[in-house]
Amino acid sequence: MKRIKGRVLIAEDDSAFAAQLASVLEGEDYQVVLARDGNEAVRQIAGGELDIGFIDLAMPGLDGMQVLEKAVGIAPDLPLVVITGHASIDRAIQATRLGAFDFLEKPVNLERVLLTVERALGWRQLEQKNNWMAAEIMNRYRMVGTSPGMQDIYARIDQVAPTESTVLITGETGTGKELVAMAIHLRSHRAAGPFMRVNCAAIPDTLIESELFGHRKGAFTGATENHDGKFMQAAGGSLFLDEIGDLSQPAQAKLLRVLQSREVEAVGAARPQPVDVRIIAATNKNLTECISKGLFREDLYYRVCVIDINLPPLRERKEDIPELSGHFLNYFCGQYNRRLEGFTPAALQTLMNYHWPGNVRQLRSCIERAVILARGESLSEADLRLMMSGKPVNEEAPATLRQARERFEKSYIEQVLKSHDWKMEESAATLGIDRTNLYKKMQKLGIHRE
Repeated sequence: MKRIKGRVLIAEDDSAFAAQLASVLEGEDYQVVLARDGNEAVRQIAGGELDIGFIDLAMPGLDGMQVLEKAVGIAPDLPLVVITGHASIDRAIQATRLGAFDFLEKPVNLERVLLTVERALGWRQLEQKNNWMAAEIMNRYRMVGTSPGMQDIYARIDQVAPTESTVLITGETGTGKELVAMAIHLRSHRAAGPFMRVNCAAIPDTLIESELFGHRKGAFTGATENHDGKFMQAAGGSLFLDEIGDLSQPAQAKLLRVLQSREVEAVGAARPQPVDVRIIAATNKNLTECISKGLFREDLYYRVCVIDINLPPLRERKEDIPELSGHFLNYFCGQYNRRLEGFTPAALQTLMNYHWPGNVRQLRSCIERAVILARGESLSEADLRLMMSGKPVNEEAPATLRQARERFEKSYIEQVLKSHDWKMEESAATLGIDRTNLYKKMQKLGIHRE
């Protein structure tokens, strides 16, 4: 049985020409659907099972232009090719403006017809792939929560996204700063451009200039070819500077210069280049305190904090925990092909009572592990308690803030490592750090695989 390459509509009142065109297309394994007038063409288009259509401009009932107008609302992604024996530049332009994929004049070159079909099908597949990718990205970066705090965040995103203003996103680790950055990008007029992320805390001072601004071949030992920095890679889109509070003073000065001039000068380049990019920055530090301690430049702060968005920790929006948990449960059931009905009442209460020092990231990781390891039809309280911090929440407080921070950091890193079966690359990605930094933290905190 032959594989059908595609389903083609021929809307043509000249039966001899329609038969000739159909014969050529069927000979190349296309399935042909015929329409004798514009009304029948619209009904076929509305059926939704076509891959391309050839529309005669002069038909009884609705003419080709009217069919094009109706097709835009019915099937906007269906490529339609206009065929006419009364060609003119004006009508070609008009048909294109109405959404025609191409314009062919009778007598039609049949070889060109086949090339047009191939090109149209390729275009449609690309459009469908792009739409699928866009939907996948929007689903991946979908923000969940209906609490008053999150409603304020959504409103602020809608306000700032259409502008070109630089945005500073603040909040504790794991609150979703990258989600907000991506949401701003996807809702801006730069959505079709790149979204580049830089973890400022993970770049050594010796490499920051090359990483951000690029370098030219031979600029230093090891520079064997030209390299565009993140600024140039993000041209036409958005550059997300994560953990900007961890930039060194020299790096801050170089970044300030770029933000002021909107030009980047690659290491070893003869002259600077203008760059068109929107800056979105994030930090879990209090930058005003850092300024008072001389750790962060005040002039840079005012450059990056034109608009401030502060994300509340999960413990301050606990009413979102059931919705977030359900979202993660459905997501990971799909990822790991598990069937779980939901949470038991006791399990949901356990989630609501927990302090969540790692915020939404910790909740997500907890649900993921529970989905993988659960044995029952629903997630139980026991399933979740095994996934949470190994030490009880009400244990005796450590002597100092530093000890408390290191205790949590060690516990959380161990949880992530175990959830990824100690795979360093995956664990580092979940933690939002690079693999080298993860090794250093494990050594410092005394973390070893059992």
